[in-house]
Amino acid sequence: MHASHANPPEKDFAAVVAEIWCEVLEVPAVGAEDNFFDLGGHSLLLQTVQERVALRTGKDIELIEFFTHPTVRSLAHRLANGEATSAAAVTDGRRRPAGRLGRLGTRRAQLDGNTPESRGEFGE
Repeated sequence: MHASHANPPEKDFAAVVAEIWCEVLEVPAVGAEDNFFDLGGHSLLLQTVQERVALRTGKDIELIEFFTHPTVRSLAHRLANGEATSAAAVTDGRRRPAGRLGRLGTRRAQLDGNTPESRGEFGE
């Protein structure tokens, strides 16, 4: 019996994560307990890591997950056992919370007495 591609073993996820980190960080090798940020990684590189993880594993991981799982082992465990969303999954129709900028714009409009429809209009 062979492992399903839908649920590869954690060691396979670890190999994929390590490979991606080597590519993105331009280092020859990383260990299971190496921390992405200690190896020179930073938030700007996480977008590339996020995209490659999704392409190679079929799992979409929120960027915050990379901060809470900064080692190869912890991220691989999260991918194998967590509730990471499958890249092929269909949304359940619930609306995601507005991003910080969206919330700030809405709050500013409320404070100014403007509605989203009247933004950018000048009174006479």
